[in-house]
This record gives sequence, structure tokens and C-alpha cells, in this order.
Amino acid sequence: MTNIKALLLATALVASVAGTANAVTVTNTDAKNQTIGIDWGNKEKVDAVAAGKSVTFECPDGCGVTGPWGFSWMAKGSDVATWNGESIVLSNSPKT
Repeated sequence: MTNIKALLLATALVASVAGTANAVTVTNTDAKNQTIGIDWGNKEKVDAVAAGKSVTFECPDGCGVTGPWGFSWMAKGSDVATWNGESIVLSNSPKT
């Protein structure tokens, strides 16, 4: 999949969940399945992100997210991340 096609897919997936307030979305544009960890402080969860798919989770008060990229961040609100197998790109969706 070309980078442009992957970007269009990720944009479409993000647009489909744009109505969900305080939801963080991680899109896996890599050809391999990936695993991410989500930490809300009082509970933790490990979630699989299939190749070419997205996972969305609530994160209204902030949460820690870690993944296969050797990178972690404190997510909040409507953060959006895309993993392409080599690096992660973070962006923020406009809040409505």
C-alpha cells in the first residue's frame, strides 16, 4: 500500500469516529498486526491492532499509551496516532 493510500485510509477511519468525544484512535497501516498498551492509572489494558485496522478507546482524563514502536505518550481527548511499521505519527483531531 502506498503512503498516500495509507494516509487516505487513516483519514477515513479517523473521520468515521470523529463524533466520539474523548476517544483516542490508533491506526495500524503496517502489514503486520501490532499490540498497544493503555494505562488509565487505576487499570491497564493490552489491545491488538490488526494490520490495516484501527482501535479506539476512551481517554477523557488522559492515559498512557505504549506500543511496538518503542515510543509512549500521554494521550488525551481526541488524539490520533498512525503506525506504519517504522514510525508513529501523532496528530490531534479538532474538538467539536
